[in-house]
Amino acid sequence: MLNDIEYRRATVADFAQILTLQAKNLRWNLDELQQQQGFLSVEYGADELSAINNGLGIYVAIEGNQLRAYAMAETNAFAAAVPIIAQMASRFPGARFHDQSLTDLRYFIYGPVCIDRATRGRGLLNGLLKAMSAALSADFDLGIAFIAQSNIHSYQAHIRKNNMSVVDEFEFDGRRFWTVAFRLLDFVK
Repeated sequence: MLNDIEYRRATVADFAQILTLQAKNLRWNLDELQQQQGFLSVEYGADELSAINNGLGIYVAIEGNQLRAYAMAETNAFAAAVPIIAQMASRFPGARFHDQSLTDLRYFIYGPVCIDRATRGRGLLNGLLKAMSAALSADFDLGIAFIAQSNIHSYQAHIRKNNMSVVDEFEFDGRRFWTVAFRLLDFVK
């Protein structure tokens, strides 16, 4: 079933579908019941997509001619301009991944990731993580992201299904978040 999914770096031609999928999954565009199935907390426009893709990249899952999922890898410099990510990163000196300080490891900011509701449960997140890790593992040790503590669906997908580690917790704009990390080499096999 998954062998008909192509995982690759996004092209400019994919941006329209990324923006459409993003809009369908932004927290403020969903009712409470829909939010229980996962949501996005940050919105990017076409200019930001271009900057991210020209940096570390946006990785996509394509089925036929339909974009089914995407995951972003952001440079620390780009991510620092996003207030919620800057808040998360300000806590990195005190956070540890297993037995090492985050600041002693080479890391990038992972996310957001978004999977079309109709294709969830098919392993697309794992496929995106493998594609991203294969592309970036020569230069980075870890991918680091945040998950809203109210987004249990995302927590389960990242922590339980893909073995990421919670390395910190923080508050932003009155909401609580987990900081999660994954070792790229765990997805390069």
